[in-house]
Amino acid sequence: MQTRYTVLGAVVCALSLLSGERAHATYNYSTTLTITGVSSGGTFANSATGATATFGGTTVTLSNVARTGFFVPGSNTVNIGDVAIATTTAPPGTDFTISYSDVISLTNVAPPGTNATGTVTLTGTMTFAGISTGTGVTSNTYTITSGSANVGGISFVVNGSNFGNPTINGSPGNLGGSITATAPNPIPEPASVTMLGLGVGALGIIRFRRRFRSA
Repeated sequence: MQTRYTVLGAVVCALSLLSGERAHATYNYSTTLTITGVSSGGTFANSATGATATFGGTTVTLSNVARTGFFVPGSNTVNIGDVAIATTTAPPGTDFTISYSDVISLTNVAPPGTNATGTVTLTGTMTFAGISTGTGVTSNTYTITSGSANVGGISFVVNGSNFGNPTINGSPGNLGGSITATAPNPIPEPASVTMLGLGVGALGIIRFRRRFRSA
């Protein structure tokens, strides 16, 4: 009887490993923000950490972000870029716009699937009104609102869906969205399959021996 319980325990352990592989699978992401254009009279520069645009006495900074440890499968609301505004009272007080692209790099951490990296690109336009007064309004419109990629066998969908307004000369805001990761049926790890096979095989041997003894 004790042997049977031991074997059953091995089977249960193997099954928990099979389900656990999926529960603990993760992905990471990072973003690369690039300014592609500014209203006439403005200038911009791109760097490894983000991008800046200057229009009169106002400077807008777009900063890259990186996050780790999101579950597969799963859907999460995420920050895909920081937005900061610094301004003086220098003219112009007219409205201006910034066009940008945001490349979201997705890294799947197997299992499930394989270790791999892919990208999804969103684009948008920010509009700044009356910023040089220190009480202006900032808005954002995603021009490419969503994208998808298959990374290491995992299906990712990225949506640009919200915008957190920055405080002028204060706390940064953010570009917001969501990432949904969909996993196929998990592929069991070899060690888990071996343990499960040993457990099932042992149960078969026990049944055979019981039948042999009763014959």
